[in-house]
Parts: sequence; C-alpha cells; structure tokens
Amino acid sequence: MTGPILCAVDFSADSRAALDWAVGQAGLADLSLVVLHVVHDPAASPGFYRTVEEDWLRPMAAMAEQMMEEFLAEAMAASPDQARLETAERRMVAGLPAGRTVEVADSLGASMIVIGSCGRSGLPHILLGSVAERIVQTAPMPVVVVKPPRKGVA
Repeated sequence: MTGPILCAVDFSADSRAALDWAVGQAGLADLSLVVLHVVHDPAASPGFYRTVEEDWLRPMAAMAEQMMEEFLAEAMAASPDQARLETAERRMVAGLPAGRTVEVADSLGASMIVIGSCGRSGLPHILLGSVAERIVQTAPMPVVVVKPPRKGVA
C-alpha cells in the first residue's frame, strides 16, 4: 500500500468512528490521510447544512466547510495522534456521496476507503439506501466500513 487512506465523513458519530480508525491505520501503515466530505443535494437531506435560521442565506459549501472544521477540531482534541489529523489533506467536492467518494479515491490512487455506517436495516435501509453499501459495491480498492462502539460496550 502506497496511496493515501481516504476517509469519507458526513460529520456523524459513525464517520467519527471511521475517522478515528483511519487515523490509527494511517499511523500503522505510515500512509497519508485524506478526509473527504461530499456536499450532497439538499433534497436528499433537507436542513442538513442549515442548523440555525441565520444559515439559510449562506452558501451550502461554506456551511459544509464550517462543519468540517468543527468536526476535525473535535476529533483532534480527542485524538492520540493529533499530528496526523493536523497534516491530513481536507477535500470537499459536490455530488452524490457514493459515486464521488469512489471517484476521488480512484483519482488519488487511494490504498483504501474508510467510511462509517450506522447499519440501518429493514424499511429505513430500503428507503434511504446505503452510501457505504454502494461504495463497497463500486470501489476498485478495499473499503473498510466502521461502526461506532455500541453504547455500554467498551
């Protein structure tokens, strides 16, 4: 493995678990880390980037960038490997999350993609689909799907 590890994040607890795992793996393999967020269509998740009323007039990309900075600042504060997170490349692209994640990983020559998953099942999975599942199906490189620890389990 020589290419960077690409960790796709959506600022959730699931992607935080994926980022923590990716940071550790990048350290073990001595690889660079790229943290990616795909700015997605607001119709898919209305209100995702606009959490307070003042945000309604701000461009979606600016809101996503602010959310990325806050997400990474929190992760750095809790990470034992702050240096790797500080030097991680940050990327933001627009589009559909699964397809764009695979495109970016491929263009970087990424060694692997790391993504979080909440593990929906049943009707929510059928209605919402799974970004992680689509990435696993279409990526030409290994994909690691990380779930956060269950509550009450160490």
